Amino acid sequence: MFKKLLVSSIILAASSTVAFAAGGSYKGEKDYKGEMMPCPTYTYTAGPYIGLSVGLRTNYSGSPTVFKGLDGNLSLGYGAMVTPSFYLAGEIFGIATGNIKDLQYTSGTTNYSAKSNWSYGASILPGYMITDYVLGYLRAGVIATRFNQQSVTKTGGQLGLGGQTSLTPNWDLRGEYVFTQYRTVGSIGRVASDQVNLGLVYKFV
Repeated sequence: MFKKLLVSSIILAASSTVAFAAGGSYKGEKDYKGEMMPCPTYTYTAGPYIGLSVGLRTNYSGSPTVFKGLDGNLSLGYGAMVTPSFYLAGEIFGIATGNIKDLQYTSGTTNYSAKSNWSYGASILPGYMITDYVLGYLRAGVIATRFNQQSVTKTGGQLGLGGQTSLTPNWDLRGEYVFTQYRTVGSIGRVASDQVNLGLVYKFV
């Protein structure tokens, strides 16, 4: 759990660093003369968006089996500010997964694997504006994943933590950590998954 929180903290810190490098400032920050700096154009107005990200996936079970893969994630969503500081979005997504390492469990002459090759799902993303340029958010949703060696598709629940920062009025940089818990998957028992994603979001504003 400490490792997962550390990864999430690094993602949020990296997002903040990018925003500051681009000239961002904390809300209400004053310039060197003590005068209030002008507020930037608000970029999280209501509207649809599309996202594309890549990430590392680790599926593991108590068998033990461990699968490491590379995810390509396409997402479609709609987000809006519900107050000056709080953000809410709904999102659907599809994931294609490539193989990096498949550590299988062998029993007798049978090999068991936690390998997956595609997923799809839906999430809600409540968020908070940390600065004028940086959005921190939670991800909560459901995902259906195809475990191809087991020839089954299983549904799991997801919880995640992410950060998103404005690069331009239309483009954002996004990073996140997502944990998924599945029910029993074929012969390998209960499977969990860790995902770390980095990508871009284009907002139709």
